[in-house]
Amino acid sequence: KQWYQRRVAITAGYAEYPWDTALRRFVFNLDTGNYTITDFPRIWEPVDALVEFPYINPDYRGKEYCYAYLQNWQFKEMSMSLVKYDVCQEKVVEWGEDHKHVMEPVYAPRPDSVREDDGVIVAPVFDSVDGTTELYVWNATDLMVLARYDNKVDVPITIHGLWFDA
Repeated sequence: KQWYQRRVAITAGYAEYPWDTALRRFVFNLDTGNYTITDFPRIWEPVDALVEFPYINPDYRGKEYCYAYLQNWQFKEMSMSLVKYDVCQEKVVEWGEDHKHVMEPVYAPRPDSVREDDGVIVAPVFDSVDGTTELYVWNATDLMVLARYDNKVDVPITIHGLWFDA
């Protein structure tokens, strides 16, 4: 809890900082050495928020994909939300609650899934009011909360995570 309070004090002075966040896709052809870079529009809210930690369905690494899941830092409100960005149709779905801070989202595909977004997103969520952290599970299709698990350990903001099949 002390760490979070110090962090707020440090970042509070940057409320007007113009983050130049971009969602960018790099495609490299390892045989020819050619590459393409595609920038996608800032359609998340607010558009000056810092988005980072893009995560895709791991079954789509190295393949064409449409969905990226991101953490959205809104420094003016000191909040962090979850964003699903459809890069194929340039649409966004967002999840957020007051005083909740979503940490790095991780995608876990449903076994034998046939759709790219058939799975769940898992991330710790810090509550800045009571200093607790819960593990949230969202439906990857619409970001509806499927489950919340109490975490008996204090987890600081910006912890990283990975998903491994058992």
